[in-house]
Amino acid sequence: MTATYDKFAQFYDLEYGHKENDLDFYIELAKKYGGPILEIGVGTGRVAFELAAEGHHIHGVDNSAEMLKSAHEILDDYDEAVRPFVTLTQGDMRDFDLGSTFSMCIAPFRTLLHNLNLDDQISTLKAIKKHLQPGGIFAFDLFVPLYNVMAQEVWHDRLESEELADPDVDISIDIEVKHQPENQLLTISNTYLHGDEKSETVEMKYRYIFRYEMETLLRLAGFSIIDVYGGFEKQPYDYSSGMMVFVAAA
Repeated sequence: MTATYDKFAQFYDLEYGHKENDLDFYIELAKKYGGPILEIGVGTGRVAFELAAEGHHIHGVDNSAEMLKSAHEILDDYDEAVRPFVTLTQGDMRDFDLGSTFSMCIAPFRTLLHNLNLDDQISTLKAIKKHLQPGGIFAFDLFVPLYNVMAQEVWHDRLESEELADPDVDISIDIEVKHQPENQLLTISNTYLHGDEKSETVEMKYRYIFRYEMETLLRLAGFSIIDVYGGFEKQPYDYSSGMMVFVAAA
């Protein structure tokens, strides 16, 4: 799995640094189930560092050296009392071995969708299960593949600078999504514009997953389903919500 986010790292927090809608959910789970916690796709530490600030030991794994470099820089700005609670490791979610087990694993912000085929999906779930203590909890979120959206083959969007975490940077983002329904594959191309000048285009891919497909994958990997929510406030699953939040047990 190539480290797509190496190229994306310089823009990641600009686009997603102000995302907070999932934090209370993962913090509440951590209070309920305790640590240590494993995070898959830790990125720049957006979720991990909040959990560490709550006093939870967390080990974050990511395959992007550049994202982890940014994470270390951000962690340096945290209070000295928080830093010892965080360990960051570069690794492939499909095949990693940390030599320890955890009471909980999280994979926030649709990280699992970067597995682009069935073998990768199963390999990742089995690697996660191997790192969970008996009865350990795995929590993650995905988007719902809405039929009215997935009926399209190509669509576009644009984020203006005022919609980003730091509007003063004066960067806007042109987004193109190409859909291959036969593979359940989305190719997203983000072009970052400084003013009217083209800057850099970064491409990433997602293989989207339907609800019962995901439940089947979890069971094949040895998990049992605890809950499927329609959002981070634990509301019942509703297809129209556009969001799936899973909690499973090893």
